[in-house]
Amino acid sequence: MIQAQRITLTNSAGVALDFSAGAGPFEQSPATHLLLGQYATVDLAGLPWPEGATVQPMVVVDADDRGSPPPPPEAVQLTMNGRTAHYSVHGTIWDWTVTAGALDPPTPPPSLPGFPAQVPLNLLAYRNWDHQILRPGMLTCAPRTADDVVAVCNWAQDNAYRLRVRGVMHGWSPLTLTQTAAPDERVLLLDLTKGFAGMELLPAGDGLPTRVKVGAGATMLQLLTFLEQQSGGKGAAPGYSFPHTPAPGNLTVGGVLAIGAHGTAVPCPPADAFAASYGSLSNQVVEVTLVGTDPSNPGTRYAPRVLRRGEPTAKAVLAHLGRTLVLEATLQVVDNYNLRCRSFTDLPAATIFAAPTAADPVPANSFADFLQRLGRLEIIWYPFSDNPWVHTWQVAPSLPAGSIAVQTPFNYPFADIVPDGLQSLITSLVNGDPGLTPTVGQMAARVTANGLDGRNWAGIAGTYPVSRDIWGPSKNSLLYIQDTTLRVTANGYAIHLRRADVQQAVHDVIGEYTTMLTAYAARGSYPVNSALELRVTALDDPAAVGVAGAESPVISALSHDGVDQANGWDVALWFDVLTIPGTAGADQFYAELETWLVGRFTGSAGRVLPEWSKGWAYTASGGPWTSADFLAHVRSTLSQGRTNADDWAWEAASLKALDAAGLFTNPFLGTLFG
Repeated sequence: MIQAQRITLTNSAGVALDFSAGAGPFEQSPATHLLLGQYATVDLAGLPWPEGATVQPMVVVDADDRGSPPPPPEAVQLTMNGRTAHYSVHGTIWDWTVTAGALDPPTPPPSLPGFPAQVPLNLLAYRNWDHQILRPGMLTCAPRTADDVVAVCNWAQDNAYRLRVRGVMHGWSPLTLTQTAAPDERVLLLDLTKGFAGMELLPAGDGLPTRVKVGAGATMLQLLTFLEQQSGGKGAAPGYSFPHTPAPGNLTVGGVLAIGAHGTAVPCPPADAFAASYGSLSNQVVEVTLVGTDPSNPGTRYAPRVLRRGEPTAKAVLAHLGRTLVLEATLQVVDNYNLRCRSFTDLPAATIFAAPTAADPVPANSFADFLQRLGRLEIIWYPFSDNPWVHTWQVAPSLPAGSIAVQTPFNYPFADIVPDGLQSLITSLVNGDPGLTPTVGQMAARVTANGLDGRNWAGIAGTYPVSRDIWGPSKNSLLYIQDTTLRVTANGYAIHLRRADVQQAVHDVIGEYTTMLTAYAARGSYPVNSALELRVTALDDPAAVGVAGAESPVISALSHDGVDQANGWDVALWFDVLTIPGTAGADQFYAELETWLVGRFTGSAGRVLPEWSKGWAYTASGGPWTSADFLAHVRSTLSQGRTNADDWAWEAASLKALDAAGLFTNPFLGTLFG
């Protein structure tokens, strides 16, 4: 097999084509359109695939009516060797083929004096999810072993470099890189997807539950696929899983744990009551391996350290915002299960968000009604449309009547596949003529309703698979967002509440949101042009972790402490508002909405914490992450009622003690942690 780091394809045929590289059915690089005589290169170093992965050059020819493409060319084994494999397309629309050609000699790496020679080093672009943080030509290394990472850390300490971990870059907030570089910036990115994607299932024993040990560079798709394939599970579906997971499959485990990522679910006995946390994935951790300094001896060099759940420092690194370097984590798992995933688009917003009353505290078909009956619920509501997309899940051991069995994840192609050209068109329409926003929102709602029924936007059947009522192993409906979906920016908050207060909270939040939209529209302003999303999870209760002495992650947005207990808060309502990047008036809208949220959910009514990966701390003039008042609110909220061994200052000091040279930070984190 060809061993290479890059793939170049030249179109020498009389056809137009799309070229990409694939490492699996749901792992593909962005496609490049090529006309005759054009060529493109895919640098596999920039993709979140482990070294050794088999990569196939993929060619799709426009207007190919032969029914099936020719046999695929020889595949490439991803090897960080600086070499480029050349391919070419020859022939005509009726008879084209792809052939492998030359293999270039290695290109020399960038020059960094004294840098460990065994660690691959490249210049790669950094681009976050909504393309608002774009940094070309960033020094990026791909260590293969823990010894490599240690060597890089100690080199960075000696050469005054800071280290930031580069994963899939599916995030909004500047936790990895800030939007602009400081004049004296000396930053090296570490890509752990190449050498730290291994997995091992650990059976229950010694008082610990069944666990999976996984490298920080593995993706959630890779992890859930691995778990599903393991023997020994006693659930209705094969293998193992988690009670819930984030919706995108292309997130690294390290990134997920850094920000305390989540899905949507609260326990709903008897079928949906797993012996595990229903909070963030960070609260599933039972052990973590990181590289850092010894807090008891700050003069020591960087070295691997294992922290077991129950050790006092462990709770500081379970959600760390990139302020430490995690190589591997061990998480508790549950026996896998089947889910019935149903979607409803025939209920008006007034019904779903109805005000509860003493006589009717849980109105029929309201948000709280679905939550009470199913425990798993997401609302996706496009602005100025009537009926939200009510997305529900229910544990169902066997195939229910009317459901369609699905064997793979990502079952909503009508929402998942938005080509770059259409993305640009939507952006230009909305930003060029904001008055089209209501039309765009109503069209998005129609596309969703039609897509769930297998129809296109015009209502023609057969365009998509029917997906309104699907069923199968948990992975296949827990993962439903791909990288090709619409790129939007989003604010994000977790509102701690009593489960009994959720409907009133939802009613109030939606009431303020719609009042603001209406007032802005009356002034000819449309700051929000994509969906509002609501989810619910439990909090990070350490009692749900099968480890003696476990404590809640200190700065998880779901951190469970004495204030939660005193107020009876047992769930978090996740609230996100999405819009196209650059939309006029969005920052002011977000700032006003954030101020209202903090004022509404205060005292015994609840509390607001940021969804770390999203937008928060808004000012009208500066946008997200710029409000000193909200930053102070976060520090205060995560300190209130806590001891000096569990508050924000303790967290900051603990992370600093594990990083004596201050390698794992950036200007924004410096401001946040003080």
